[in-house]
Amino acid sequence: MSFENKRVTLVCGHYGSGKTTFSINYSLYLREKTDKEIQIADLDVVNPYFRSREHEEFLNKKNIKVVGTYLKQSGADLPAVSADVYTLFNNKDILGIVDLGGNSVGSLPFATFRDSVDLEETDVFFILNANRPENASFDLALGHLINIEATLGLKITAIVNNTHLMNDTTIDDIYRGEEISELVSKEKNIPVIFSTAFYNDNIKNIKTKYDLFIMNYYINKMQSL
Repeated sequence: MSFENKRVTLVCGHYGSGKTTFSINYSLYLREKTDKEIQIADLDVVNPYFRSREHEEFLNKKNIKVVGTYLKQSGADLPAVSADVYTLFNNKDILGIVDLGGNSVGSLPFATFRDSVDLEETDVFFILNANRPENASFDLALGHLINIEATLGLKITAIVNNTHLMNDTTIDDIYRGEEISELVSKEKNIPVIFSTAFYNDNIKNIKTKYDLFIMNYYINKMQSL
């Protein structure tokens, strides 16, 4: 892949676009590239079903630290600002991934950390899944991107085409996502850096317009590895 990551990556997008799955797989991708400390900050207080912190044990085994806005000692999933999230932004020796909640509402908790952002060392990835009704057209995807930018107070720096049907993904799914991603890219002058796919026989040896980022969906099964 030709893409060069910055030190901190914010991962945003519409609800159900696959932000967390991408964030976890992206952290594993970075782990293979560097010996630096890697942290995922889980700022998703919107989706209670699939969050980075649910995979903390597995990620810790891979030498990836999960931090977030929650109180472990409370026995409940209560939002609270963790000092570790500030460390991710302020410690230049850490590679950080910030997994935000869905839509502009899910980006609201980031306001606490906005002043800690160094724009020179931060990427903001917009995850686009054209199989979600909210991103099924150029106008809808563009509207979500603009709303999230306004909430974050930051500009999106890259688009990830994450159009898939898990292991049933076909090349037509990927190409449809690439078409919408390209239109948004041209409108906003933002590069599309990846098209994602889950590893299966359907995507072996395929040719995509953008760098192909292979992911593993079965993270729960991977936890025993």
